[in-house]
Amino acid sequence: MNLLIRKVLGVATLFYGAKAFTPTTRNRLSAKSFLSAISLSAAQCLDKSFTPPDISGIGGITEKACDDAAMRLNRVNVPVPEYICSDGEVGISFIHWEAEKKTNTLPIILVHGFDSSCLEYRRLGPKLAALGIETYAVDLLGWGFSQLKSVNTFSAQAKVDALAGFWKVIGGGKPVCVAGASLGGAAAIEYAAAYPDVVKACVFIDAQGFVDGVGPMAQLPNFLAEAGVQVLKSVPLRSMANEMSYFDTEKYAT
Repeated sequence: MNLLIRKVLGVATLFYGAKAFTPTTRNRLSAKSFLSAISLSAAQCLDKSFTPPDISGIGGITEKACDDAAMRLNRVNVPVPEYICSDGEVGISFIHWEAEKKTNTLPIILVHGFDSSCLEYRRLGPKLAALGIETYAVDLLGWGFSQLKSVNTFSAQAKVDALAGFWKVIGGGKPVCVAGASLGGAAAIEYAAAYPDVVKACVFIDAQGFVDGVGPMAQLPNFLAEAGVQVLKSVPLRSMANEMSYFDTEKYAT
């Protein structure tokens, strides 16, 4: 049964991460040229209609770290190519933990894994900030509390372009370290490859990688893909996957 669950999760991650992704120099250059022409401040781009979710007690969530992180959530409208959104911008949610002391350390962007959100880093974020690191946990496009309406594609390339747009607005395109887990690691790899002048360091946590096509999986009909999502949403599967993923299955802690 455990092997079956691993295969289901692995296939779903591969399909949703790579189905629409074909990394080409033209794609990377067009997105990079697009961002180079943008000059926006974070204050101008904050989504003032966004309200941090009150997750206290919802679904049995009682962890204070999770509640504290959720209250820090913001969403910013970041510039993206029109193939992602016709408006030329999309809302990306994130958490910022300010450095508690001054250091010369690069700021860090924490990118979550498949079927997750920036709340994944609710415990790590404050610890990094305490060490003097400006820390940002960001939701990949299509996950967490990011914008869903009016978005044309949630492809892997779109995720990378939105991530680049996020740091253009929030960090001004300054040098940064990007840390990614699983699917987030794949996004970090592509971001670093496309923007070596911005991404000066990377941390990969069980990172995956995007590939040029996924063989027969690329032909998977949408209705089967949607059925796969329903399977992933099932409580028994998610409970078993959580127990497989964490050392302490009571607290879901490693």
